[in-house]
Amino acid sequence: AIARKMEEMVPGLDLRDGCTLHQWYLDSYAGQMTDDSSLRMCMNTNPGYRGLTHPCKDAEDGKFMPDLRYRYLTEDVPTGMCFN
Repeated sequence: AIARKMEEMVPGLDLRDGCTLHQWYLDSYAGQMTDDSSLRMCMNTNPGYRGLTHPCKDAEDGKFMPDLRYRYLTEDVPTGMCFN
């Protein structure tokens, strides 16, 4: 629905070759994931991601919160969502 709306808004834009992030994982990591039933499971069972953690900041009461200003979230994710 988003792709169709963008095509309506931008004359000449053709997003027919675009795909969902789930499909991109299926195409890019075929056979590497132990469960490819959903995007979440593709990400959780991709051995290339094993051991990766997300930077966190100290929060109240000794808890931690994800650092949402981390480069991966501010640059890699938006770029990947736009160009993959």
